[in-house]
Amino acid sequence: MINDLIKFFLLKNTLFLKIILVFTLPAIGILYFSTVLVYEKINTLSEISNIQKNIAYVEVTQKLVHSLQKERGRSVIYLNNKSLKKDLTLQREETSKALDNYLKKLETLNEKTNKLSILNEVREQINLLYEYRKTIDKNGIDAFFIMQKYNRINESLLDSIYSIKPVLYATEFNNRFSYIINLLQLKENVAIERGFISAILSTTQLNNEVRIKLIEIHTNQELYKKKFLIKANENEIEKYNKEISSDTERKIIQIRTGLENYETVNIDIKNWWDVSTEKIDALEKVYDYILINISKLAREIENEAYLAQLLSLSFLFVSFLTLISLLFVLRGIISNEQKSFNKIKKQQDVYKLLNKTNKFLLKTTSEKKLFNNICKLIIENNNMTYGFIYKINKDNSAKLIATEGELKEIIDTKLLKDYNKNENLVTKVLKDKKNVVVEDYSQENISLLSDVAQAYDIKSSAAFPIKKFNKIFAVLVLYSNKVNFFDNEIEILFDKMINDMRHSLEKIDYEKKKIEQENEIRLASYAFESSEPMIITDEDAFIINANNAFCNVMGYTKIDVIGRKPSMFKSKHQSKDFYKNMWIDLLEKGSWSGEVYNTMKNKKKIPLRSTITAIKDNFGKTTHYLGQYIDISDQIDRQKVLEYQATHDNLTGLPNRLLLLDRVEHAITKATRHNIVGGLIFIDLDNFKEVNDTLGHEVGDNLLIMVAKKIKKTIREEDTIARIGGDEFIVLADCIANNKDDAKDNMMILASKIKDALNSIDKIDGYKNISTPSLGVTLFSDSSIPAKDIIKQADTAMYEAKKQGKNAIEFFN
Repeated sequence: MINDLIKFFLLKNTLFLKIILVFTLPAIGILYFSTVLVYEKINTLSEISNIQKNIAYVEVTQKLVHSLQKERGRSVIYLNNKSLKKDLTLQREETSKALDNYLKKLETLNEKTNKLSILNEVREQINLLYEYRKTIDKNGIDAFFIMQKYNRINESLLDSIYSIKPVLYATEFNNRFSYIINLLQLKENVAIERGFISAILSTTQLNNEVRIKLIEIHTNQELYKKKFLIKANENEIEKYNKEISSDTERKIIQIRTGLENYETVNIDIKNWWDVSTEKIDALEKVYDYILINISKLAREIENEAYLAQLLSLSFLFVSFLTLISLLFVLRGIISNEQKSFNKIKKQQDVYKLLNKTNKFLLKTTSEKKLFNNICKLIIENNNMTYGFIYKINKDNSAKLIATEGELKEIIDTKLLKDYNKNENLVTKVLKDKKNVVVEDYSQENISLLSDVAQAYDIKSSAAFPIKKFNKIFAVLVLYSNKVNFFDNEIEILFDKMINDMRHSLEKIDYEKKKIEQENEIRLASYAFESSEPMIITDEDAFIINANNAFCNVMGYTKIDVIGRKPSMFKSKHQSKDFYKNMWIDLLEKGSWSGEVYNTMKNKKKIPLRSTITAIKDNFGKTTHYLGQYIDISDQIDRQKVLEYQATHDNLTGLPNRLLLLDRVEHAITKATRHNIVGGLIFIDLDNFKEVNDTLGHEVGDNLLIMVAKKIKKTIREEDTIARIGGDEFIVLADCIANNKDDAKDNMMILASKIKDALNSIDKIDGYKNISTPSLGVTLFSDSSIPAKDIIKQADTAMYEAKKQGKNAIEFFN
């Protein structure tokens, strides 16, 4: 039995064989790749775990080297100065502690971390250290010789760092690790130079051989410094330049150069030791800074390695699950092949339905016939039992307009009773504005027919919105005797049918509208010759007709304007941007309304309220433009009166605060642009309240009118006088001088004239005038102070004038 199935599917069913090859082989390949990846990540993590060991080894080695550098220098000095025995003893103790720590670290290292031969050499050199110390204590050795011995120990220690293998998959760490060794070599050579010059100063031995050795040490320093700086990053270079004092460097170069040139150096050993040690300590700080950064980088690399291993394990797990899942999928493919045949047969039946639908859609000119034919074709399909079309009213209620089958009466009854009470297929379509599918009536209950579905063999259904001009016009509801009949493919096919129906419905509407438009044009020809001025242009904006009312308003004849564009009426009152924006609105929205200023034949401008409408054909293409106009000259004149009243004082006719603020803003702009100085005078009438209270408001009003006239006669024609309150006036001089000194003098002259003019008012309607002016003056030359604040400055100065006893002039300080 099993062999027969294998023969059938693998030999006869080539599609199944291809599916196995397409799905299974890539899955096995992915599983193999993920296994290799996991193995690689495990090795990577193992390799990267050595980073911290390497850093720890470098740190303990550097501490030992640093201590040996100090011991080497103190030993050289001790050979010629026995009084420093105590310093040497303390340094040896410090070195011994560093040595113990180093040896403990060596015990934790394995052969993979360092080359075994290098470590053996280090141990041999360390063992010789105690012999060197005994020789120094006996004072039977040359200073330069003992330096060579210590140099050899440090050289072997630094070589052990060089021998550390690079860490795979950690390029950035290896790069930094390489140049920190260059820094340590630089520091070692500076320390050698410290001991070497100390020996020279102690023994005063300076021959050509010593001089050559000194040059060699200096050359090594420059070499390792260059290697370090080339590889170091910007922050590390900045740290190096910060720690290495230029003064210290200069002193060392001066001493070194003098010795190389056989010159006498005026420095003792102690001073030399302090200077060179200062540079060594600075290099030690740079080393510490870089080591901290390397340690931080090492932690980041290790964390990334852990994450990569975790991800690779996850990938392996997912790959394994994928392979298992594929086996289950392949098992289902056998049964799906039979389903596929049924699905294709179902789609073929729907295609036949669509073909029949398309045949009468092209010929149908009636909406009712279209809907009825659709419903008849639907029930001819063996898989569909019923089909209804609901027309949607403006209030979103539904009306059954086309149906086939015995359910018509049930649907009509349920529409009246339950349509607005419970959610159903039609209401859900209107709410979601998309197709609604009920896959299984035994599981879902959103249809009006849910309670009778079993009796009428209804197992699934679908509702499709039928749109006309992008609005839902009707809803097609279909019922099937198969569960999940309306799958994605069937839904797409019916969507195509619905789309064809939409085009047919819109075509029917276009034909109706065409007839209506023809009737409207015929009627419009009668309305065109009305009392309202109108013109009609073609699609290129050439005038093809103008009525008598338009010709009368503009002063032209029809012969004058036909064949020309409306741009012949343009005036300079409106900018190019105005007309540009007008055409943008007209082209995008199909109409434009607004006020235009046209030029009549006698060259006078006339304001018109204009409405321009684009007339379009059935396909939405503009064929004509209709312009309608209303003469608004009288309205414009009334508007100007209202604008004047809004910006001027009713009593004196002077500008009010609103207009004054606008003119001050312009004055500030003018002063800033032309680099000039403007001024402002705030005038308040002293004792004005007494005049009103004792003589009456009519006398007070007459005083205000006289004050306005007096100030007008005093100021220049280009200056502005405004009344901003009961007895408060402001004079604006927007260009009083080119500098502040001259401006102050000129404003003082102007203020004095105003003061004298107002004090010359002796009588008001036969009564003695007891009112005097108090004046506050301020200047402005740029836009740093707002207009309102400039007025406040002048107001403040005016109050200072009142404090001085009134009838005075004060400048704002």
